Amino acid sequence: MKKRLMMPLLAAAALLVPIGQHLAAAQTVGAPAAPAASEVTVIHAGWILTVPGKPPLKDATIVVRDGRIASIESGFLTPAAGAGEAVETIELRDGFILPGLMDMHVHLSVATGDDKALRLRNVSDELAGSTGANRDDVTALVDSITNARKTLMAGYTTVRDLGSTGWHIAALRDAINSGRLQGPRIFAAMNIIHPGSDDDPGACSGVENCIRATRRQIDMGADVIKVYASCSGSKPCGRQDAPGTFLPEELKAIVDTAHTRGLRVAAHAHSEAAIREALLAGVDSIEHGSYTPADAIPLLLARGAFLVPTLSVQDNIRRDIKTAKGDMRDVMANFLANHGPRIMAAYRAGVKIAAGSDAGIAIHGNNARELELYVQAGMPSIDTIKAATVNAAALLNRTKDLGTIEPGKIADIIAVRANPVSDITALRLVRFVMKEGVVYRNDTGVPPLLRKPAAP
Repeated sequence: MKKRLMMPLLAAAALLVPIGQHLAAAQTVGAPAAPAASEVTVIHAGWILTVPGKPPLKDATIVVRDGRIASIESGFLTPAAGAGEAVETIELRDGFILPGLMDMHVHLSVATGDDKALRLRNVSDELAGSTGANRDDVTALVDSITNARKTLMAGYTTVRDLGSTGWHIAALRDAINSGRLQGPRIFAAMNIIHPGSDDDPGACSGVENCIRATRRQIDMGADVIKVYASCSGSKPCGRQDAPGTFLPEELKAIVDTAHTRGLRVAAHAHSEAAIREALLAGVDSIEHGSYTPADAIPLLLARGAFLVPTLSVQDNIRRDIKTAKGDMRDVMANFLANHGPRIMAAYRAGVKIAAGSDAGIAIHGNNARELELYVQAGMPSIDTIKAATVNAAALLNRTKDLGTIEPGKIADIIAVRANPVSDITALRLVRFVMKEGVVYRNDTGVPPLLRKPAAP
């Protein structure tokens, strides 16, 4: 019943997206369908960072067929069309090409800076009936449609949504996958698992109850499980010396249940104890990791777990500390003094970093700010780009399809005007976005590649 409630709004939203219009430069194609099997796209690229971490190629041609990279050829070639094929050529000879970026920590339905929304919307219409919760979920869907498009236009072709609670995020994910709406590929966490009463579908207490709560998210369509191993950093239970929120056996039950279904677990963890406990329970990534202790680094390395830093929240804290008073000012100052240095200590020790901005708390569409902060903290630009491509694909367990521009991979391709390896701020000026072989943005003076709309 819940899915049927969402469909009228999705259908109405899809009608608002222009399809099949010949747009001028700097505009985009509306909700294109996946490319037909007979279509081939040829991209003439000045520079291509095919695999972040390896030297870029100069003056090369990317051939895209059926939404995947068919080949990469030296020089500017235009292959002859095969029987029944239509070849489109895109000129990016003055551009720097790289794989579509990935953000491993976003909240698409949360208005920028609205951290209260995660708590207010942590109610499912399954339990709350057909009144306020449904309205909240529909409102969240409308917000998420806008924010998803901003994210895609910024060059982010894949995201993990870690806490857009309710049913709307699954509806958005599926509508994007079917070509009815514009946005990045979404791996959704549904409700966040946290300690609490049975009245909340994400809450649990005790091993058996936590197993049920995790299974509920899986049944709702979760692609990843998100758990609060600590509280928000603004609360006493999220500070440096705070204990974890779950008992060790509860946390392990959540992780083990997710793993039996092949889902990975992301742990929101600020405090030192919460980070240790989450890693001992077997989580796959630590989100924020604000006070990552030195003794947690061997655990991260031994388990192959990732750190997702979300340094972008520091912009909010630097702004708010100016008016903070009393104890909160000290908490903010301690956070700023520890967050970046502790993440970089883990990075220098060999811990895998996957980029995540916490967009929603940070600014949607400004996701690349996260990468700038990594560089400012001491990470080389090339490793920063790897965090948003190669490492992110590894965290998703999708390295066969995503993260690089190589034959056989999904054709997620973006272009910027300068070399981001030399200047990471170049990623703020994305001029071209292709996802699965479909052009969504083309600011190069060449009209975007047009696709026929999907059949209704």
